[in-house]
Amino acid sequence: MKMRRILVTFLVVAAVLTAALAVVYGLRWRAARARTTSSEPAQAAPAQARGEVTIDPRRQQLIGVRTVRVARISTTPRLRTVGVVRYDETRLTDVNLKLEGWIHDLYVNYTGQSVRRGQPLFTIYSPDLLGTENEYLLALKTRDQLQQSQIPEARTRADQLVDAARERLRLWDLPTEQIRALEQTRQAQPTVTFRSPTDGFVIDKQAIAGMHVMPGQSLYKLVDLSVVWIEADVYEAEIERIALGSPATVTIEAYPADRFPARVIYVYPTMDERTRTVKVRFSLANRVGRLKPGMFATAELRGTGRAGLVVPVNAVLDSGPEQIVFVAQGDGYFEPRKVKLGHRLDDTIEIVEGLKEGEDVATGATFFLDSESQLRASLQGYEALPNQSAAPSQPANVDITFRTIPDPPKTGDNRFEVVVNDASGKPIDDADVSVQLFMPAMPTMNMPPMRSETKLNRAGGGAYRGSGQVMMAGRWDVTVTVARGGQRLGAKQLPVLVR
Repeated sequence: MKMRRILVTFLVVAAVLTAALAVVYGLRWRAARARTTSSEPAQAAPAQARGEVTIDPRRQQLIGVRTVRVARISTTPRLRTVGVVRYDETRLTDVNLKLEGWIHDLYVNYTGQSVRRGQPLFTIYSPDLLGTENEYLLALKTRDQLQQSQIPEARTRADQLVDAARERLRLWDLPTEQIRALEQTRQAQPTVTFRSPTDGFVIDKQAIAGMHVMPGQSLYKLVDLSVVWIEADVYEAEIERIALGSPATVTIEAYPADRFPARVIYVYPTMDERTRTVKVRFSLANRVGRLKPGMFATAELRGTGRAGLVVPVNAVLDSGPEQIVFVAQGDGYFEPRKVKLGHRLDDTIEIVEGLKEGEDVATGATFFLDSESQLRASLQGYEALPNQSAAPSQPANVDITFRTIPDPPKTGDNRFEVVVNDASGKPIDDADVSVQLFMPAMPTMNMPPMRSETKLNRAGGGAYRGSGQVMMAGRWDVTVTVARGGQRLGAKQLPVLVR
């Protein structure tokens, strides 16, 4: 018996939901059919019709609707991009020789070793260099001998020979102090020491003790890591907001708590057609040496921007073909309005078109507002059938009183009673009165919106009565509509709680 009751209850709920869906889509189909059969020329319809929504303050609080004022602020966007730490190519040095010889002593003998400017790297024995040293010593001796010569041309010629020999030594990168030592000792050195031309680290070592080297052969590659680069990929749509010299903040996964200041120094002139990105180069100081080439880095920078209107991201409902916000009009009224979006700025988004500064928009529960707005539009389309006036007159000031029997109403059959009086308190007996009940969709329970409508009978004395069915317990929105001859006289909205 228990299983039978559960099965019956399930079938009843399924039937109610099916009926509700049929009512909603039937109303939309009927409104659409009425529009297509009208004599007026057809116009392009929007992606989805929406109508104004009315929600009382208590209900706004229950469903989480809040309002935020549209503000005009600086819309300088923040860009985040991922890159890789690289060497500063302007700080790379290749150590090679301009002469042939053999490495005799090797002082810097492993990759990664730190070196200082002037630090000995290796010594080399070179017959060519040794011969040039002897030529220099001979030129010095000749000059000394001709110092007392009475022939000026001879003294000049001797000086020229000394200068030429010294220049050949310099062209072979012999250090100045070693040339000076030759002048002082007048002794040729069989090996010559070559020193580091810069501060940095050895990132490539080809030199081996005893090896034979040729002119132009690379022996070491040195790099100064006191400044490094970061090369990051920026999407095509964002590259216009990057300017040379823009400051940036870099974070490294190895040091999550630290922030490293950087700046944009170069934007590549070409784009990767596969990823649709452009490389952007940042420069940053690395005097302590914590940043290692090859590390992943995240760069955040502010692009170029302007002052613009912004709203919270959750105020915008993106339905695909259009973006909607709900503008608060006061007294619980919300108007759906299409907007054109600009750049996103953290938790806010720029509104390029559709809003004015100082207007209030709804945040939170926008899906609920959209669901009710679409159903309101369907009801309006249903009511605006061709046999009604295309241009309704200004509604009269009427007083509408609504009650249910029982009060509060219950699930199932209920009696509705409406009393209508004009502005002077005189009963209105010849109106057409209907009561519409609406419950919005509940996506978390997989329930669509539900609606029912009851036409009331005239009972005299401004009273109208009728019976209607409420599909399920919960909170319902009641709309009482009073019309006469196709012209709406007034309407009243109020919530009821069904037991």
